[in-house]
Parts: sequence; structure tokens; C-alpha cells
Amino acid sequence: MTQLAEESCEAVREDIRERGDGQRWVALYDGFYLTRGHYSNNSSATLHDYETGKVAWFVHWTKKGKNHNWEGTSGGAEGDMFDEVLKKARDANFNVKEIVTDKDSSVKSIYLQHFPEGIVTFCSNHCSKTFHKDLQKIKQGSVR
Repeated sequence: MTQLAEESCEAVREDIRERGDGQRWVALYDGFYLTRGHYSNNSSATLHDYETGKVAWFVHWTKKGKNHNWEGTSGGAEGDMFDEVLKKARDANFNVKEIVTDKDSSVKSIYLQHFPEGIVTFCSNHCSKTFHKDLQKIKQGSVR
């Protein structure tokens, strides 16, 4: 199963190279969990091609079972997985010129460690959700 997914991702990467975007690539990133909270023992992350939306790299971590590969907290997994997929892109000689992602606190610093000249664009959907929550707090008087 993993081999099939890797082959599919390699085809996406080849398409990116063929259109000449390997050195100025715009990518999207997100990490996600199969379940949240105490039972979030499986998490995955994907790095997508912005132009096509197709997955170019992925990682999957599991905390339990055969071949478990993750020891940390679910809170730290998204940043750690981001670091892993960026290393894969960099090792394949891609230059991620811009990353579109959620407004996770560690994302910007991790990205800039790999691509110091890059641009971070925060996903408007994630920003809108947090903005709404902030407005609710103000309305309730909990923020001054």
C-alpha cells in the first residue's frame, strides 16, 4: 500500500519538475489525526502541489502497534511531521518558495529553517476560524 502511494507521489513530483516549478514550488501543508485527544495514536501529514492539489509527499506516524514510529505528544506531531516532509522535499532538490498552511505556532519557524528565503501564507479558512473564536472571547469579555 505504501509503495503504491509513494509511486503516485513520485509522479506528482515529476510533473512539478517537468513544468519547471521544482526550484520555485508553492506547496500546501496540513497534518491531521484519525482521532483527537487521548486516543490520537495515528497522525498523517501531506505536502500538496498548490497548482494541482495533488499530494507530493506524505508521512504517517503511529504510536502503537507493529513498527510504531512516534513517541511524542499529539500536539508536537504536526510540527515534527512538517519537518520530515520538508526534509524530503529539500533532499529531492525542491525549493519550496511558498508554503500555504494553518496558523500553527511552530510551522513558520520550521519552514524557515529549511527555506530561509521562503514565504509563509496562512490558510484563510484556519485564520477565519481562529478570528471568530477571538471575537467570541471579546464579546464574552474574556479578552481585554
